Formats: sequence, C-alpha cells, structure tokens
Amino acid sequence: MPQVPRYAYTQHAVTVRALEAQCGFKIQLLEQHRDRDPVEDIVSQLAPALASGQPITLYAVLPLDKAIELKKMYPQIRLILMQLDGKIVEKITGQPYDPKREYPPEVVVQALKLIEVQDGNVRYVPTLADMLSELAKGSIKKVVIFNDVMREAVKKYAEMTGVKGLEFVKTCNNASCIEINPLGMKNGWRVSFPGTAGKLSAEQMVEMFVQKLARVYYVEVKAQEVQPCQ
Repeated sequence: MPQVPRYAYTQHAVTVRALEAQCGFKIQLLEQHRDRDPVEDIVSQLAPALASGQPITLYAVLPLDKAIELKKMYPQIRLILMQLDGKIVEKITGQPYDPKREYPPEVVVQALKLIEVQDGNVRYVPTLADMLSELAKGSIKKVVIFNDVMREAVKKYAEMTGVKGLEFVKTCNNASCIEINPLGMKNGWRVSFPGTAGKLSAEQMVEMFVQKLARVYYVEVKAQEVQPCQ
C-alpha cells in the first residue's frame, strides 16, 4: 500500500526536520509566499494531488480560521497544526516565548504539539473594539493573553477606544477568565494578523487594530492532539 504523501507549510524548517528525524519519514516543505492568502498558497502548490482526490497529510503553521477554511474546502487533507507550547518553551529557555523565533531542535522536540483539525466554525466581528465591547458586557472581566506583546497591545487599544472594566493578565488558574488566542485548540476568541505583517511590536499591533487589518473572530473547533509519528 503506497504511503500517504506528507507536506509541511511553515517557515520553521527546523521543526519539520526535527519531526523527520524523530519519525523517520520524509516531509516535503512547501514554499511560503507571505503576500498571498495561506489557503490559496497551499491549494495552488498541492493542486495536482488535490485534483486526484488522493489523501494528503499536511503539517502546517496556520491561524485557526484559515485551518478550518482549508479543511472544509478539502476534507481529504489530514491537517495537522504544529504548535510550540509557549509555557514549555519559557520553562526551558528562561525567556518570554516568541512565536516568530526559530528555536533549536532540543527545544522543539520537548515543546512541539501536533493537533489534527477535523472541523470547526468561525464567527468574525468587524474590529477588535467590537470584541472587547462584547467581553465588557459579560460577567467575566479577567482576560487572559499569554503573549506579552499582544497583551500590551490589546490593553493599549482598549484604553484608546474607551473600553473599561476589563483586566488583562498573562495566565489564570480558574474558570473565571476569558482567553484571547488561547494555547492549544480551545474554543474562544482569536486575533490574527496578515501573513505579510511579520514580527510586530505592541505599537505596530495597535496600528493594525486601528486600521482594521487584524482578523478578529470567535472559533469553535473540533480537533485532537496526535502523537508525532502517527
């Protein structure tokens, strides 16, 4: 029986090579064109295989809304998102987690999480202000944003737009919190920037919020964590 072809869509080649070394199979690294929509970019490169209807395994670093969009378009793709657990990275390195950084293989192997996306639904809102206003009307006022830069940016934007009553924290140990960009595949609020944005400072994020360039959405996802060599 022929092996299902494996592809990867990410700028973090070290992660892909570490996975190959651990599992003993070959993964073809797709090109990543940051000026294109990631779904269009992936589909254009996999067009012949997708047209044939054959099963494909794709390891990817994608915003969750784009992952769900791709999975709905092509159910034959076994879509596995690659994520580094920021808490584990910070414990190993002693430094704040930077999602844009290329970490060495010894960190990747310990922190890598593989999550298979099976289905999901996305509800977009026009701006971050709409999302924050919606949160402010609720009973839970503590908002968790693990990424330090993102947390600073969202807090500044809330102040700019006059949204009051929300407390922004890095972690929360009980249920009385709302997470933005939660680690893993939890249902909840997400904020994603265009692929062309690259690494952003808090000030640059705020500017993108103001210009309505960030995608703001609530996602419900059906997904499960899988072992590296499955």
